[in-house]
Amino acid sequence: MSKLKMDFLHSLRRRLVLFDGGMGAMLIAAGLEPGRAPESWLLKRPEEITTVHRAYLEAGAEVIVTATFGANRLRLASSPSGCALDPAKLNSTAVRIAREALSEEKYANRFLAGDIGPTGRFFPPIGALTQEEARASFREQAEALECAGVDLFLIETMVDLREAMEALRAVRDVSNRPVIVCLTFERKPRGFFTLFGDTPQKAVDSLLSGGADGLGANCTLGSGEMIELACLFRPLTEAPLLFQPNAGQPVIGEGLPTYRQQPAEFAEDLKALAQAGANAVGGCCGATPEFIRQAHDRLFPVLPFLH
Repeated sequence: MSKLKMDFLHSLRRRLVLFDGGMGAMLIAAGLEPGRAPESWLLKRPEEITTVHRAYLEAGAEVIVTATFGANRLRLASSPSGCALDPAKLNSTAVRIAREALSEEKYANRFLAGDIGPTGRFFPPIGALTQEEARASFREQAEALECAGVDLFLIETMVDLREAMEALRAVRDVSNRPVIVCLTFERKPRGFFTLFGDTPQKAVDSLLSGGADGLGANCTLGSGEMIELACLFRPLTEAPLLFQPNAGQPVIGEGLPTYRQQPAEFAEDLKALAQAGANAVGGCCGATPEFIRQAHDRLFPVLPFLH
C-alpha cells in the first residue's frame, strides 16, 4: 500500500474529514449556460474552475474533487457541447487545474479526489446500457485520472448499484488508490432506497466485497434526512462512511433550482452526521464554500484537522 493511500485512509479512520461542496451551481453562478456540459469549462474557462477549488480550500475543505462528474464518454455523448470533447483530455486537465489550486504550501496536507459520476444511461429493462459499455466508459475516465495523479477516487450520485459496481470495477482495473462510492437514496414509507430499489444493506455488502475502501450517500436528500440515513448505515459496517447532503430541497424558479437552506443550519446537521458515525462529510447541490466554511468552524474547534 502506498504512503499516500495509507495517509488518506488513516485520516479517514482516526478523525472526521471534510470534503468540499457543489461545483455545478458555482459555475452556473459564474455564467455557465443552461444545457452546456460543465466539463467544457475545463478547456474554455479553466480559471473559473480554479476559483471554485480555491474557495473550498480557503473554506477549510480537506478534500477537493475534480470537476469531472460528467467526464465519461457516454455522458458527454448525450450533450451537444460535450459530444466533441475528449474524455482523456478533460480528466487530465481537471487534475492539473485542481493541482494548481493545491500548489500553495499551506494546502500540502489536503487531498484530491478524482470524481466519477453516472453515465446518464440505464440498464435494462428501462434502458439499453450494457455492463461492457458502462465499464469501458468508466475505465477510460479512471485511467486518465489515475495517470494524471489523483490521490483517491470518488464515485458518486449513483442511483443504480449495478452501475456503481461497474464504475468500481473499472477503477480497480487501473488503480489501487482509495475509492469511496456514494449512492443516491430516496426516503420512502418503508425506508431508504435508491431509484432502483437498492437498500443500505445491499450497498454495504456489494461495494465492500467489490473493493471499495469506503461508501455512503450524496445528493437528493437534505441534511436532516441524511442524518437518518447515516444512523441506518453505521450499524451495518465498520468501514469509513461519507455523507454529502444537498442544501435542502430545491425550489425551481426560471428553470433553475434554488436551495433555501441556510449555511448555519446545514453546518449543525453536518455536526449531527459526525455524531451519527460519519467519517467524512461535505456538501452536494446548493452547498457553496460558505456552507463548508461554517461546517469547518463548527466541527473543527473540537476535532483534529490538518491545516
